[in-house]
Amino acid sequence: MADAKQAAPHKQSPKRKYAKRLQPADRREQLLDAALRIVAEAGFTSVSIAAVAERGGVTRPVVYDSFGSRDELLEALIERETARMAAAVARSVADTATTPECGTAAPEQLPAMLGHFLTEVCSMPDTWRLVYFPIDGVPPVLRERVAAARDELRVPLRQALGLWLAEEPDADGVDPDVLAQVVQGTIQTAARLVLDHPDEFGIDRILALFDYLFFSAA
Repeated sequence: MADAKQAAPHKQSPKRKYAKRLQPADRREQLLDAALRIVAEAGFTSVSIAAVAERGGVTRPVVYDSFGSRDELLEALIERETARMAAAVARSVADTATTPECGTAAPEQLPAMLGHFLTEVCSMPDTWRLVYFPIDGVPPVLRERVAAARDELRVPLRQALGLWLAEEPDADGVDPDVLAQVVQGTIQTAARLVLDHPDEFGIDRILALFDYLFFSAA
């Protein structure tokens, strides 16, 4: 007599998902993108080889193939993001420079320069959050590089403001260095607004006020 109980069907173990094979350079970029998202969401202290592997959908050995340690990964991330920031600033100035060889924007082009810069900020929000928002565990080297990037932005800004002041008959007592600091603070506030409240504070709205404060009301 046949056994009434049928044998339970054999359950196959789910196949393990393997990460898509990428070229080494592409894999590094993918893992750096994963690390940047972790930093943006939880700070530098939350970055680990395991966390990056999980976010990137790979195993830890895959991460170690690209980066020998957490410190090496963070160093590469900082190097990449600061290079991106510098390139964005250079593009913003170059797009409005009347004399490309020296990178000086005409005074009336300052709103356009700000518009280009805020567009760059919006295109790389996680990158610029490293600059404009407090993030847990920021490495000292990043603070130094961010400070250097701000100094680099202040140079063409001061040049353009100096040209503007030279055209204003009542601006003899205005210190261009102080003005450059004030305008840079305004740009910082604008960047924070478009990052945190893009629907409420669009670039056009910010540029209209900037143009009024520094030009129309002059």
